[in-house]
Amino acid sequence: MIDNFIEKDILRRIKITYVLYECRQIKIGELAANMNTSFNTIKKDCQKIATKLEEEIVSYSISRSQLAFQFKPDVSCYELVRKLYSDSLFLKVCYRCLLGNNNYTSIAEEEFISVTKVFNLKKKADRYFRQGLGINANGEIAFENKLKVRYIYLALWMRGIGIDELKNEPLFLKSEQMARDLGDCLKNQFSKKSLHYLHYAIFLSLSRDEQLPIDTETIAFLKTGIVFNSIKACFSQHGLEGEDENIAFISFIYKNLPYNPENYRLIEGDYQYYRKRLIKNYPSVVALIRSFEAAFEMNLLGEMEFEKPLMDLVYTTTLGINEFLLNQYYFIDCNDHFMKEKISTIIRSWLRENISADITLSESIILKFCHLVMPILKKGEKKKIPIVIVSKDEYSHMLFRNNISKIISEKYFFINDEIYYSIEDIPKLFFYIDCFIVCERCLLNQEKNFILPISINHLTNDLKDISNYIFTCVLTKQ
Repeated sequence: MIDNFIEKDILRRIKITYVLYECRQIKIGELAANMNTSFNTIKKDCQKIATKLEEEIVSYSISRSQLAFQFKPDVSCYELVRKLYSDSLFLKVCYRCLLGNNNYTSIAEEEFISVTKVFNLKKKADRYFRQGLGINANGEIAFENKLKVRYIYLALWMRGIGIDELKNEPLFLKSEQMARDLGDCLKNQFSKKSLHYLHYAIFLSLSRDEQLPIDTETIAFLKTGIVFNSIKACFSQHGLEGEDENIAFISFIYKNLPYNPENYRLIEGDYQYYRKRLIKNYPSVVALIRSFEAAFEMNLLGEMEFEKPLMDLVYTTTLGINEFLLNQYYFIDCNDHFMKEKISTIIRSWLRENISADITLSESIILKFCHLVMPILKKGEKKKIPIVIVSKDEYSHMLFRNNISKIISEKYFFINDEIYYSIEDIPKLFFYIDCFIVCERCLLNQEKNFILPISINHLTNDLKDISNYIFTCVLTKQ
């Protein structure tokens, strides 16, 4: 959201830096087309980037048609763009206003700009605050929404604005150590960007005594999780008693950070843990995945490489934090714009129907999600047909599952991972999509044409009937 108000030339250079950091070299014409700007503007911007980031660049070349930049290996992309953000007068004026300094003359003297320039920047800052914080009952900017005010502080600090004034404060230094300790506790090797996010969030919680508008239901949900309780324990280890609202706020921030453990198994465990919690709390997420499956004709339910980015998107969006995050700009090839619009339409439609019609998604959020999921969506894998098993107990499920798996082709079918112990347990969604339901006979009240019976006593004959029925249906459709 805040990037929509930053000076266009600065934002354009930041986007170019992201692309150069990822690609190292790129054709100028391709970049110009992607950013909807001129060939010469890209070249001028790159010259300014080279000057501004001189200390972080090993070498660079700007030829007639191509750009090539080599950055120092120990410098992160976040450090580069943070340095570029520091040139934004809008961000600086925004921060002064957030601190309550609305004196045009003093701001003009501090930033070495004219009072007229400050006046225009102040008007722009007010527009941003109205959009980010909303309007209260009196028609004024809702600065009383302390949670969103914290998000704005994070948005500014993450861009390097106002941090120099805090570096020597004891609580600021203590917050950094707590962030490092929390990373060790949760086995997360933070990047510099992630460490800053958590550091600043903890500092806000320690330094500001205020009520946060976080509902009790959300706090109760967070309390059942590992992150909330780990943060609580970290506070206790440092001799602090964190209030639930502050712990919840830090939990929001932490959940939006990448998980960088030492072992891949921890990533899988983390994914399964949050997947179970998310689907339980937001069951409509399954419908969202099914929408993607229908649109791209492939099986995506249970695919970690697709579900994990989707889960992160749902979390950040439903918590109302994604518009305040420092999101990386991702380069999308011009040929992929149709796919990007297709993805955007599915997500926005789901948000309107299941979360809120007022939620907005910035371009950077959509681009990030597209960047992460396009590789799997481009595979063009034909959608597999699910087989749902209903059994009276785990032994029956195991027996039926193993035997059915031997008579089907994994190329066309897959057995659903969820275990159902009655027909009523099956989500209604399965009755409206192409699938096969296999149910233990003792659980069937009456024979139904679309439900395939099975039992241990007649297993061999039932498997033959199931096999014949499934493949007859498939051949008939073809």
